Amino acid sequence: MNVASCEACGTECPAGAAFCAVCGHRLGVAPEEPINVNVRVVDSAFSGCLSCFTTAVAVVVLIFVVLWIFSC
Repeated sequence: MNVASCEACGTECPAGAAFCAVCGHRLGVAPEEPINVNVRVVDSAFSGCLSCFTTAVAVVVLIFVVLWIFSC
């Protein structure tokens, strides 16, 4: 039985197969070189203040809800 090797992962595949059963690479086509992209994540100037503000608002709302429930 004839076998062919996948160019991408090296798995042995049947000779008539069009795609690798393991990685899905098209047999007979050289794999593409991976593209490296450098990404820099920048924090917003308001991210720290916004989270503090949100926490403060949530605490105030929670206090009002508790006081409203106990006032009934």
